[in-house]
Amino acid sequence: MIAGVGAAIIAAGITIAVMTSGTSTAPTTADQPAVKDTKQCQLIQRRLLVATDHGGGTVRFRASGWLSPPFTLTKEPQVVVFPLLRPDTTPVEETVMIEGNASDLVITSEVVVNSHTEVDVPGSYRYNVIWAPRKGC
Repeated sequence: MIAGVGAAIIAAGITIAVMTSGTSTAPTTADQPAVKDTKQCQLIQRRLLVATDHGGGTVRFRASGWLSPPFTLTKEPQVVVFPLLRPDTTPVEETVMIEGNASDLVITSEVVVNSHTEVDVPGSYRYNVIWAPRKGC
C-alpha cells in the first residue's frame, strides 16, 4: 500500500510539473501552419538527382567553393544537396563542375530549368545550371 501511495505522489508531481511548464505535447492550430511551411520549404535548397541507366562510375560535384562527397552511380537516384539556397524571385545561373569518371550520368532536378541531362564524365564535366526560384517560402 505504501508503494502505491508513493507512485501516486510521483505521478501527481510529474503531472503538475508538465502542466505548469507551459509545454504541451498536443499540436495546436498555431503549430499546424509551421509544419506545412516546413514541408513546403524543404525544397528551397539547390539540389540535383543523379543516377545511371546502364553506365557506372563515381563523381563529385563542385560549386561555389563547395565539394560534395563522392557519389557512386546506381540506377536508384541519389540526391546531391548544395549548401546555397535557391533564388527568391529570378532564376540564377551557376556552373557546377562534375569531377570523376563516369559513363551515362543522368542528371535531373525539379529545381533546375531544363535539367534532364545525360553525359559521360572523363575526368571533369562543366554543367551549367539555371536554378529556378523558390515559391512560397
